[in-house]
Amino acid sequence: MIDVIVFLVVIALGFGVINSFSKELGVDDKKNLKNLWFYHLSFGVIYWLYIAYGPGGDSIGYYRASKELNIGEALALFGQYGPGTYGMYLLNVFPAKIIGFFGMTMLYTLIGYMGIVFFYLVFIKHIHYNSTIGKFKLFPLVFFLPNLHFWSAGLGKDTLLFFCIGLFIYSMQQPSKNVIKIVLALILSYIVRPHITIFLIASFGLGYVLDGNLKTYQKILIGGVFLIAFVSLFDNIMAFLKIEDLNTETIDQFAENRVSGLSRDHTGSGVDISSYPFPLKVFTFLYRPLFFDINGVLAIVASFENLLLLVLSWRFIRLNPIKIFNAANYMFKSMFIFLIIGSVTFSIILGNLGIMLRQKNMFIPALLFICLWSFSYNAEKK
Repeated sequence: MIDVIVFLVVIALGFGVINSFSKELGVDDKKNLKNLWFYHLSFGVIYWLYIAYGPGGDSIGYYRASKELNIGEALALFGQYGPGTYGMYLLNVFPAKIIGFFGMTMLYTLIGYMGIVFFYLVFIKHIHYNSTIGKFKLFPLVFFLPNLHFWSAGLGKDTLLFFCIGLFIYSMQQPSKNVIKIVLALILSYIVRPHITIFLIASFGLGYVLDGNLKTYQKILIGGVFLIAFVSLFDNIMAFLKIEDLNTETIDQFAENRVSGLSRDHTGSGVDISSYPFPLKVFTFLYRPLFFDINGVLAIVASFENLLLLVLSWRFIRLNPIKIFNAANYMFKSMFIFLIIGSVTFSIILGNLGIMLRQKNMFIPALLFICLWSFSYNAEKK
């Protein structure tokens, strides 16, 4: 019964999220976000069915462990082992006591949808011209990509990270007015995946410094704040990743261990990328699975999505990316750097297509923004 109540409350809260941003939305935007809410909600139900009655996954493990632990035990485990899985236990230890797995999935569906809304708001503020592919307008079409919703609708790290990244990027449009939101996004991301926290700090700190529209003192001030945050977190994140020294040998060893741990022998659905040249590793992370990788329904859907991403990326490359980067604002530059850092890092350490598909979801909004902003900029310059 409690799960039914949670489900109904979540539905109402989804519409509440839209209404809370009504001043930033036009009539069509509100309609789009309502459609996206129903769409995203359906993926929340699909995700629950997939986990509860399918092959299972980390979600059910997070739920069961959080339900069994008390707050003292969760804090002790987090203190001993640090962020990541034990951070998930800590975050869910209270709600898991009173809400069932379906209800928890719906709560996370709402959290993921809030991430969608934050990204949507960033897109409509910075992208002024709606480009097309064939007869279809790219916006809001790209926001209906299935994997964008599937991996941000379940109880797990990916949903929380999607929310954190969306909240952080949205808040960085006016950092002085959104300090609390920025801090919240960074704290939550640190609890779940601290290296993503570093990625955000590094990319947006550098993006602001490279912004030609900011005055020198503003660049120094903002860059200094991000540098302090980066230095403060760096040692903790190195310890979390179990890297003692930042040099080529230790990085190679870390990557080798990660690829080995996520290989076909361990997961059953991996692709051995250890012998791939580096550019092909990046391509694999961003644009696979493709049709020659199909081994199920999810792979079929992902193949169509990745084909679209390939087409959009090719159109972007043809527009002279270096020239566009130099002319772009801080938001474009920050997202571009965030995408590059994430793609390079994860393409090195991930060796399983399923995990790649799930974890690259954090970076797909940045890729879409880069492409659509570039198309808009090019159209406005003509």
